[in-house]
Order: sequence, then structure tokens, then C-alpha cells
Amino acid sequence: MKLSTNYYSNLYVLLLFFIFSSNIFAQKEELWFGTYTNENGKVLQGRYNVIKQGRALTKIILAPYGKSALEFKIIKNDTVRRFVEISWPNKPNRIATLIQYTDGYYAGNFEDGTKILPMVIKQFNFQDAQLQGNWFKPSSIEVAIIDQTKKLINSEKNWNKNDDRVCETKNSYSLFCALYQSSIMVDGAYRHLRPAVRFVRDAIQKKYPKKYDHVLVDFNNAEEITLKELHEILGLAKENLIKAIK
Repeated sequence: MKLSTNYYSNLYVLLLFFIFSSNIFAQKEELWFGTYTNENGKVLQGRYNVIKQGRALTKIILAPYGKSALEFKIIKNDTVRRFVEISWPNKPNRIATLIQYTDGYYAGNFEDGTKILPMVIKQFNFQDAQLQGNWFKPSSIEVAIIDQTKKLINSEKNWNKNDDRVCETKNSYSLFCALYQSSIMVDGAYRHLRPAVRFVRDAIQKKYPKKYDHVLVDFNNAEEITLKELHEILGLAKENLIKAIK
């Protein structure tokens, strides 16, 4: 039986509609950055796992370095008027309306009648890289962070071989958490792209090329890596830092 031209035309239209619909409704996970305000009114750097479905934000998880993640409840998405209404984790009466501005970032205030807590979320940009320490130059501060990291993991007892990137215990440390805590101890804050962290990451990649996907975590957790090898990596990172300073 010979099919008509209209049949093929309709089939083509349906195929285009299916492809277009799939693109619109497919969910996409992205890593965003910005700021949030804690209970004491202090503005902190925010790191967010965001899931988008088309233009709508269907999930927003605050996942700051070294801390447990917090998932906000999505109350309402309005992709026409471009806002999303969310509530603070475990505080359903603390609600924020985040407005989407022309350059793509969302901003608004959490309010519950007693507090006003500003929040900004946006895709990673040059300013975020600067805040994360990408512009820091090798210095004695970075060397001190490496030295303090080695002190925190000075024995098998103090070494956490099961890193989950949450650094809320002071009894043992993974490589990432030791760098995290050392950065705070030496310089007051953790910055993921600062030279101390970057040089450790680079030392691992140079010695074990293309072996670890999440470099700091996977290297730390690898069964074959010993404490001696971890200290060797820290020593190599320190040596390279000193060379870069000179």
C-alpha cells in the first residue's frame, strides 16, 4: 500500500514535536553559586545544586563546601513572570520569592515575620572564581595551609578514609576536610580554588594522571593509597608552592 504525502508530513511534524517537547521538559542538573544569609545575619558564599526543567527550577539544594546539604522546598514556579517561591528547610513559614533578573540570576529575601535573610543564586561566573580564590598568588599563607593539613592528618587514627565532603567532625579528617579546616584556621575561610588546594589537586593529577575523577575525594578514599603516599603528595604540593613563590 502506498502511503500519502500527508502521512509523511504528519509523521515529520509529530517527530519534531517529540524532539522539541523532550528538550523543553528534560531535567538538567547544574552547579550554581551565589550567597545566602545565616541565622545570625552573616552573608556567606553559597554553592547550589540546581535542577532545571525547561525554564523552571524544580530543585534547589544548598551544598556549601564542608557542610551538610540543605534542600529548599519549591512552592511555586512562574516561568512567565519569572520567579520561584521557596521555603527554608524545616521552616515552612520562612518563605522567599526569588525574582529572575535579565542576566539570569535569582535574588530575594527569606522572611518569617522576625528575620529578613537575603539570598542570591546564579550560574558560576568570573566573580565567583575570584571569590573562590582563583586570583590568589602562591604565598607563605598557602604553604602554612599545607603544613597545617599535614598536622591534622598526622596518623592513621586521625585520617578519615571515607570522605563524603562533610567536615563536621574534629576527630579525624579526610584530605579535603583537612585542607578545608586548615584554610579556616590559617586564613579564616575555605576557598576551593586557592593555590594550597589547587597545588594539592595538581600534584595528585601529575602523579596519578587520569586516575581519579573527583581528585581530592577519590584519591583519599582509594584503598591502595597509604598515609605515606598522602604525605608525599602534600610534600610535593608544598615544594611546588615554594618554587612558584620564588
